[in-house]
Amino acid sequence: MEDTMSSYSFSHQFYQRWTCAPEPVRAAITQELKDITTLLQSDTSFEDFTFNTHDLDAYVDELYDNYNAEQAIAKAIADKQEQEDAAAAKQKLEDEQKKKETEEATRKAEATQKEQEKNEQTALEKENYKELATNNDVAKVNTDKVVTDSAVTDDFVTDNSSAKTEKVASEAKNTEGNASDNKSADNKTIGEQAHTLSDNHIKDINNKASAAINLALKDAKLDATHQQLIRELETQVDDYLSEQMMLMSENLKSWLRAEVTQHFSEQNDLTTNNEAAKKSIH
Repeated sequence: MEDTMSSYSFSHQFYQRWTCAPEPVRAAITQELKDITTLLQSDTSFEDFTFNTHDLDAYVDELYDNYNAEQAIAKAIADKQEQEDAAAAKQKLEDEQKKKETEEATRKAEATQKEQEKNEQTALEKENYKELATNNDVAKVNTDKVVTDSAVTDDFVTDNSSAKTEKVASEAKNTEGNASDNKSADNKTIGEQAHTLSDNHIKDINNKASAAINLALKDAKLDATHQQLIRELETQVDDYLSEQMMLMSENLKSWLRAEVTQHFSEQNDLTTNNEAAKKSIH
């Protein structure tokens, strides 16, 4: 018993060492103290008593070895986990950096593409505007030519009408002596002359129309605004030509009406004078 008690030496560091000892070690020492207390009881037979731990020192060393091994394993696991966490954090940081770089590159690429598209759109608008201006100039020139041709046609019709008027007047003077006898023949002649004159005018107009410039618009892709402008110009040209044709038709009909009326008036006056002369003779 003295040998057993001599293995324990208490000091001022006992509390610190006791509290820092692993729980299995403290439990083993506590059990050893309980066994000693039991052994010191008067009713305990020394010969039959047996300690729960045969060799406390060896058992405590074994407990410390197990504890240290567990601590080493736990430390290794913790170190490994820490390394994995550090690697994961580093990988996450690298991924975020790569993501930022990718987003920045994508943003720059989109900005460059938008700028390029904007420049292309601007260039296309300038080209369309230039082409539209050219088409407007061509349309204006062609319209001026149509106006000039129409004016020439009007002059031609006027000159031709004057010539026809002089011709009809000359024929009327030559036939004054035989007006009464040839009245029906003169009516037929006037009808034929009017028909011939009308045919000549139509042929002249067709000849002038065949000399018009053949406009061939360039096959180009135009937006709705440009197409609307072209349609408005075409409508203006159609309106102008329709007005000129109507005016030309009215001029021709007025001239024909005046010539025929004048011719019949002259014939009636001549007939009246002849009848009056015959009556005065009788």
